[in-house]
Amino acid sequence: MEKSKVVVFAGRVLAIVALLLACWCMAAAAQGGEGARVRESLIGFLTELAGGDKERARGIGWDASVEPCDGNRTVWPGVGCNGAAAGDGRITAIVLERKGLDGTINAASLCAAAPALRVLSLEGNALRGDLPAAISGCARLTHIYVGDNRLSGSLPPSLAELASLHVLNVSRNSFSGEIPAELSKLGLVRFCGNDNRFNGAIPEFELSRFEHFSVANNNLTGPIPDDAGDFGRDSFSGNSDGLCGRPDFPPCPPPPSSGENDGKRRRRARTIVMCLGYVLLGAGVAAFVLYMMCSKRRRRPSGVGGKTAATTETSSSVTPGKSAYSLPMSEERMNATAAAAAAVARATPASLVVLHRSGTAASTVMTLNTAAAAAAEAARKLRFEDLLRSPAELLGRGRFGSAYKVVVPGGAALAVKRVKDAAGAEEEEEFRRRMERVGKARHPAVLPPLAFYCAMQEKLVVYEFLGHGSLAKLLHGSIESSQVALDWPARLHIASKVADGMAFMHGALRGGDGDGDGDGANANLSFSSSYDEDEAGGAIAHGNLKASNILFTATMEPCISEYGVTAPPPPSSAPAAALRADVRAYGVLLLELLTGKATAADGAELARWVTAVIREEWTAEVFDRAMLSSAGAGGDTVASEQRMVRLLQVAMRCIDDASSPSPPPTMREVAGMVNAIREEDDMSLSSEA
Repeated sequence: MEKSKVVVFAGRVLAIVALLLACWCMAAAAQGGEGARVRESLIGFLTELAGGDKERARGIGWDASVEPCDGNRTVWPGVGCNGAAAGDGRITAIVLERKGLDGTINAASLCAAAPALRVLSLEGNALRGDLPAAISGCARLTHIYVGDNRLSGSLPPSLAELASLHVLNVSRNSFSGEIPAELSKLGLVRFCGNDNRFNGAIPEFELSRFEHFSVANNNLTGPIPDDAGDFGRDSFSGNSDGLCGRPDFPPCPPPPSSGENDGKRRRRARTIVMCLGYVLLGAGVAAFVLYMMCSKRRRRPSGVGGKTAATTETSSSVTPGKSAYSLPMSEERMNATAAAAAAVARATPASLVVLHRSGTAASTVMTLNTAAAAAAEAARKLRFEDLLRSPAELLGRGRFGSAYKVVVPGGAALAVKRVKDAAGAEEEEEFRRRMERVGKARHPAVLPPLAFYCAMQEKLVVYEFLGHGSLAKLLHGSIESSQVALDWPARLHIASKVADGMAFMHGALRGGDGDGDGDGANANLSFSSSYDEDEAGGAIAHGNLKASNILFTATMEPCISEYGVTAPPPPSSAPAAALRADVRAYGVLLLELLTGKATAADGAELARWVTAVIREEWTAEVFDRAMLSSAGAGGDTVASEQRMVRLLQVAMRCIDDASSPSPPPTMREVAGMVNAIREEDDMSLSSEA
């Protein structure tokens, strides 16, 4: 009896174990099927981004037969994960920038496959269509980057459902309609909506908490928010004069009180009646004038009228004593061919101060080519009147002024920088002293001023014209790639030369007369490990270091231009603060070299993007693909990438001085770190050769 009970009990246990095993197998099969469906959804999302071109989608490298991630290791290019497989919904980032994608965004498919997505970056493609309302299905999104595409339509109000959204970049598209007012309720800290077709008023954002905000170049109207004091004119300009309320914009009309409405209606009715009367009166006068003109024309011989008209046209089209193309002044709407002579006629006569009569510093190190020799000879004979009468070509405009190419008598080409006076312009004598000191400090990587003019708040600085492009044009495709190969060694060489030049100028212009010559980062330098006010007193900083101010000589050597032209604004007037600002600007320049991405004036957005990518532990996504491929062609790819990471660390030290317990580095220390990386890279190349 007991034996039969044992047999029955054992049978029941075996049945339960078999049932559990079957359930486990069914769950595993269901999980595998769910993972396959997620991968197929992601592949479908990518195919729609590629405009239905499956071959182009396969070229991105996403393979439906493997999981996108293996733990923290990325398997699919451009996909970031958080330690789990895609089937668990742990894809946290998708970055597909500058891939030539020209399709549409299927947000529903994306959010269903990656509900944990936090970062979506599709910048620099040619995507069309709109930003779908279904994007709100990705409820955990914190960063959306869809700038520099061809997207259109209105921004979906459903964006306000993304409670964790901090960054929204929709710049350089064709979005229209009003900016959703609901966005002001989110915790946004960066909004880039510039270069679109938005209309209506700016929503009531709490701009005091924003790190970056731009709605420039749209069709917006109405008042600028009261707490927009930290953002300059560039954040709101280009809106067809529809905005008001800031010092640089028209004042806003006061709102009418409720008691005035009836009176305004009566006045409006009277105004309409008066206008109708004036219209009728004007029509009668115009008819009478036309009748008189027709009568006179019938009585007058036809040849006289033709001759008079021709004489008038000829006399009005030529202005004696004025160049066909001359250096323009500050009136932006004036014709660039005549503005200079008008402005100079208003100014008190002053002489042109010639600083270098024997060529630039770069020219003294090497044999003068034809252009440099012509510029040096022109500088010896340069007169202010000749400068004004010479043909001028606008090269570009920036925050601090405009640059022109001027061909002086004799055929020599010079570059002239017209400095824009800021509010509370500095004294003329201070500008003179600064230019004279900068002119004495000569370094092969710094383009010195040949001459300058300063009178009646008009400041001009003359340089040798370098017509081989800038680093900004070279990085972003305006210079033909056949002219120079911007591979990893070339970028490291540029970084090293610019660091040497900046370090030398910081040392040579730290105080006193600033007289010195040098050829490297160690020449005439005596700064300690940090800038302080006592040691930096009287120092002159660059003030506007950026990729467009790095020019190239005939041998494609980098040359820093416009050093010291721009006086620091009052909040940064302390010399030590200005020198630290140069170090930070150099860090932003390194980020441009490493990422290949263009940046705004202060580089804050690029720095934050790099920081976010590094924090997600997929640092390799930071680097420019072209630079990485060139490093692979050189031999030791791993060692080259390690040096790229070290240079990236130098850039972050220059930028993120607040998070480090140690003081921010000086340019001398930065130059030392960069040169150490370059020497190691040169030794590696020599050993491979």
